[in-house]
Amino acid sequence: MASEVARAERALHRRTALACGVAEHAGVPGRFRVWERAGVLAAVATDPALGFLATVSGVTRETVPAAIALLDAPVWAGVKPAIVVSAEFAELPAAGLVRARDRLLAVKRLEPRPVATPPEAIDVDVFVSVLLAGFGAHGVVTRFMAAEHRAPAIRRFLAVAEEVPIAAAGMTIHGDVAVLGAASTLPAHRGHGAQRELLHRRLDAAASAGCTLAVATARPDSASAVNLSRTGFDLHRRTAWRRP
Repeated sequence: MASEVARAERALHRRTALACGVAEHAGVPGRFRVWERAGVLAAVATDPALGFLATVSGVTRETVPAAIALLDAPVWAGVKPAIVVSAEFAELPAAGLVRARDRLLAVKRLEPRPVATPPEAIDVDVFVSVLLAGFGAHGVVTRFMAAEHRAPAIRRFLAVAEEVPIAAAGMTIHGDVAVLGAASTLPAHRGHGAQRELLHRRLDAAASAGCTLAVATARPDSASAVNLSRTGFDLHRRTAWRRP
């Protein structure tokens, strides 16, 4: 399972690189950089609204010192990055770091069944409109999400009720790993299974594309976490550590 978590973290890193690249091209405020150093995965977005992207991940027992040292690099430009880990490392509190909000990594093995299934034909403007309305995001976060989900690499899925789109979800494929990205439902239609439907449809599409692993993130103890668990995902609670 440790190897699957490592594969999942690397796929998420690649998804972040995709999102930051298109956001920068679209003129979203701030400076973006996604890179790897000494086996550690790092990402930074300097606009305060996108602080959740400032992370150091992929950390192993051997790379803990490199991850801690990376926190003091000038590249962060005043942003406080979080080291996100899936194991207990005593070196983190010993270095004076403090716990931030925990994060959840969900991983599911897939049985690949490669078939020639084209992506669903969905109007990009409709998809982005539903996704953003479901999130209720504002400002820079809205601009970042809109740029990310207009990228050609995004596979888009809509749930429809009486011919009206009510929920949206995205997915990207990185090698043989599918990253189930942002998903939201319009407030008036929540609690009726739209996200479970979209979750199953994305898993089917991932398996049809030859993927052997699916990965998603969620807030611990959230409705999304419950849906992922019920769909057979293994949930890994990850701790985040920052400079005080």
